[in-house]
Amino acid sequence: MEIQREAGASQTGNDTSTPTKLKELVQRFRICWEALPDYYYVQKQKRQIGFTLELTGTHEQGVEHPLPGCEHCRKVWRALKAIADWIIPREERDSDYDIVPFDQSIHYDAGRKFRSDVSLRIWIRHRSGFDREVDACEVRCLGEMTQRLATIGARKTQWESDSGADQGELFRTADRRHLWQMKAQQDQ
Repeated sequence: MEIQREAGASQTGNDTSTPTKLKELVQRFRICWEALPDYYYVQKQKRQIGFTLELTGTHEQGVEHPLPGCEHCRKVWRALKAIADWIIPREERDSDYDIVPFDQSIHYDAGRKFRSDVSLRIWIRHRSGFDREVDACEVRCLGEMTQRLATIGARKTQWESDSGADQGELFRTADRRHLWQMKAQQDQ
């Protein structure tokens, strides 16, 4: 709840300090984003019906060995939720936006050097006739949302410091150790 209080008026967008508070969350949790096509099969044909905008953040520095769904993960997710609430367009359009509930997982992605991530997905689809092909409205909404993310400093795909110095390095070290142990067993 503390993070949502920090982002206070993110729902209304009336507080001019909101972007500043959200920028702080972006920096604290190294938040980045990725836009992916959302496909659905209609009459046995694959059709793009919208987009999935995925926001990802990692635990604060100093958090070691987080467990899926722990308080540290929930803190990251609350920050992602505050940002999602702020970027979603307020006026009613032909598009609809659904925030997927917290899956209480930690994700490891090679593109972010296997850092421990918490993610939040936003589905951008048609308000009615969800299986219709993506159109200019969804494209426009995605563009506006990613522009707002850029405004607060969220990075596309990967955070600049994802150089392996973070928790991803622990993952790679453990993986190398495992490979070394397998080789040692084969040599015996």
